Amino acid sequence: MIVEIEQLTIRALMERSFSLYESLPALGYVGDLPRSYSEIRNDVQKLATSLLDRGVKKGDKVAILGENSPNWVVAYLAVVYLGAVAVPILPGFTDSDTRHIIRNSGAVVIFVSQNQRAKIEELAKSALHTIYSLENFSTQNLKKDNLKALEKTIQSLIRKKGTEPSAEEILNQFPEPEPDDLAAIIYTSGTTGHSKGVMLTHKNIASNVVNSIEKFPIDHRDRFLSILPLAHTFECTGGMLCPLCVGVTIFYMRGLPTPQKLLSAMETVRPTAVLAVPLVIDKIYRKKVLPTMQGNKLIATLYSKSFFRKNLHKLAGRKLKKSLGGKLRFFMFGGAPLNEDVERFLQEAGIQYSTGYGMTETSPIITINPLGKAKTGSCGQAIPGIEIKIHVTNEQTGEGEILIRGDSVMAGYYNNEDATKEVLLTDGWLKTGDLGYLDSEGFLFIKGRSKNVILGPSGENIYPEIIEQEISQSPYVQEVIVYQSEGKLVAKAYMDSDVLDQELEGKGIDGAQTKEFIAELLEQIRKQVNERLPQFSRISKITDHPDPFEKTPTNKVKRYLYTSQSGA
Repeated sequence: MIVEIEQLTIRALMERSFSLYESLPALGYVGDLPRSYSEIRNDVQKLATSLLDRGVKKGDKVAILGENSPNWVVAYLAVVYLGAVAVPILPGFTDSDTRHIIRNSGAVVIFVSQNQRAKIEELAKSALHTIYSLENFSTQNLKKDNLKALEKTIQSLIRKKGTEPSAEEILNQFPEPEPDDLAAIIYTSGTTGHSKGVMLTHKNIASNVVNSIEKFPIDHRDRFLSILPLAHTFECTGGMLCPLCVGVTIFYMRGLPTPQKLLSAMETVRPTAVLAVPLVIDKIYRKKVLPTMQGNKLIATLYSKSFFRKNLHKLAGRKLKKSLGGKLRFFMFGGAPLNEDVERFLQEAGIQYSTGYGMTETSPIITINPLGKAKTGSCGQAIPGIEIKIHVTNEQTGEGEILIRGDSVMAGYYNNEDATKEVLLTDGWLKTGDLGYLDSEGFLFIKGRSKNVILGPSGENIYPEIIEQEISQSPYVQEVIVYQSEGKLVAKAYMDSDVLDQELEGKGIDGAQTKEFIAELLEQIRKQVNERLPQFSRISKITDHPDPFEKTPTNKVKRYLYTSQSGA
């Protein structure tokens, strides 16, 4: 679909949708009647005037801290509508990180849910003057000198019209945001432990939406179930702004999306499309599909044969689609690559899917795989308006660091000029820090992060992420990290306790025997994985890691905590 707007701003995007789809359902909780696009427009304009009345002006920073909800979307749109800058904060951030973001950004207002309220109770020396409840938009004023900032404007309009002005009439008295105005600051908590505020302009985000929609086959007949945090730019752009841009209805879940609640929500909403990280389908495949294929000796034998496997996958695919509401057209995966065996299952099961590649610094979408024509192992082709270049470091394979250029590339890191200069080159190219290559058709293949690459015995590039994918194909392994210790490749694996407990119970193993059994199991996994790997990237040892690995709020493992040379 082609989306045309006069200027690249989020306000222009939404005004187009509010006009085209005013009577269609827009946002709602699972099980509730969704509010229409017309109602959302009224809510956004009303809240925007409320912000103006509390002294919020163009360029001011406004934080949003809370779980996914229709009101989260309204708050975000109200902020960017009047040219203020949204500062979404992931609910998974720690209390101290949350307070740092509020202080560092200079936020003057915050929208906060009741569940997150405790994080800001101890906040001192910040610019905050107003707190809005995300549940009902009630306010708590921390300072009195910012109240009734609209009084003169309203009185002036009353004198001209003779009646109380509408929210739209009040907003029209103030300048609209321009394409180059800052729209959002997204704080990322990277795997290296450093948090940076990514500055995204209206042009960055709006161009990303418009260009992605050309490759993203959705329209007003679709229903989305939102399961990723809105404060993450993948969900904010791909799961909120893109669908709203074409009249899609979006539903949100109350509380955390546990597997049982997710299935129940799927049955209720019957979504046609779901944005997810690969971990979602990976868990379904390993916990629901594989056990049925491997639990019976005859089926397990048949499953090892290509012809029977494909037919068993088709049957499993029909059951899975029915359990997900029966109307699902496709999954859209981002944030990490799909494991090869999971991708094969989706293809053979007849489940449509697409994968993509992006980063917060690019608003975020860079590539999308054509739906129904996804190239296995790749993350697709560049969306319109994006250029991709490989700074080749391996002439034989064509691999190197991925560079990106286009209107979606960030303005820089907030209050961090040194970090900005490290990644933004003078000719407009962004250094992603990711390694990969482009094939002859322009499909991008990601190999790993440049900072994670390990040099092999003869100078070969070893990508730990690829080895981790191989190890993760074992149903016993839930999480794994590969690194180099004393010149050898080793791995730490966090086992899937459900699968492991069933195995231990079935074999009558308990007590002191458990540790020995796990060690033997990991050694067996190591040997199986090594058979699929080239000689220079084979693992010398896999050890049991008893606890889940510590992760960032975007669910990426903090590798630096576990990959020291000492093996600590």
